[in-house]
Amino acid sequence: MLSDMDFKRILLYGGGLLLATTGPISLFTASDHFAGMRKSWFSSAGAAAPAQAAPSAAIPQPGTAESIAAGQWSAAPLPAVGVSDAALQSPSMAEVLSFDVTADWIMRRWPRVSAGLAQVQLQGYRVSLVTGTSIADLAGSLTYYFTPQQHVQRITFRGTTGDPGALLALLANRYRFTRRLTNDPGVILYETVNSSNQTTGTAKIRSANVIKANQPYARFDVELAIDRPE
Repeated sequence: MLSDMDFKRILLYGGGLLLATTGPISLFTASDHFAGMRKSWFSSAGAAAPAQAAPSAAIPQPGTAESIAAGQWSAAPLPAVGVSDAALQSPSMAEVLSFDVTADWIMRRWPRVSAGLAQVQLQGYRVSLVTGTSIADLAGSLTYYFTPQQHVQRITFRGTTGDPGALLALLANRYRFTRRLTNDPGVILYETVNSSNQTTGTAKIRSANVIKANQPYARFDVELAIDRPE
């Protein structure tokens, strides 16, 4: 018959043997079980609580104070200020060589006008002139001189052309310019006179000092001055 001491020893030995043989398997099984539970929990938590999208910030509109502060600039071109549609087109010789123009028309016709020009009793307005791209067009500086009554008294032009024929034809038809012979063979001179046979306009055409084949629009230098006809 086993004593109590012997029975406790048997139980302790059997329990140690059982733990030695099944313990590692039980620990690995429990570890896998908890890992599966953790994965399942996070998966279910993610499905149950989807990530909320970050609140979208309002997109600043181009040209506003917010867009400028954000470093965004409008790519749209700025409209021209104070320039009429006519100013975007080349003026014709017939249009600009007229005594019917006004100071207001000059300001609207050209984006840049030099107004600090004065002669005795006259106020000048100077503009850059390009009448077109043909060989007979003009390019240079055009000046209108106004009286205190705001009437054009004098028109002057200094510039170039590739062919002075169109200019001389306009001057002859509108202001009665005629050819005058000179002692300088390099100058073509046209003049107009008033009823008192006083010269009221001159047009001097000279060949350019250097004529370049790649600059056909600058073969001739032009000096023109016309006083208001009677």
